[in-house]
Amino acid sequence: MDNIRTGALIRRLRRELGLTQLQLAGRLGVSDKAVSKWERGLGSPEVSTLPRLSQVLGVDLARMLQGDPGVLPNISTANPNRNAHI
Repeated sequence: MDNIRTGALIRRLRRELGLTQLQLAGRLGVSDKAVSKWERGLGSPEVSTLPRLSQVLGVDLARMLQGDPGVLPNISTANPNRNAHI
């Protein structure tokens, strides 16, 4: 799971449903700060939260884990040596 792609998908689907981060958080029993972190790719939902999250957002779990295909992969994950100095 790429946190950037998954976060982008969560953000897009949440907005399509007209939900605020606080409303989504309330439906999941998490804080709005947690939702914000997910959407910014700074963390990911707990495994126990994923089934409910996919249900609320109306997407199957496999699709949720793939994330948004329109978002480039997380560069730091794709190239761990990107900050290496020559």
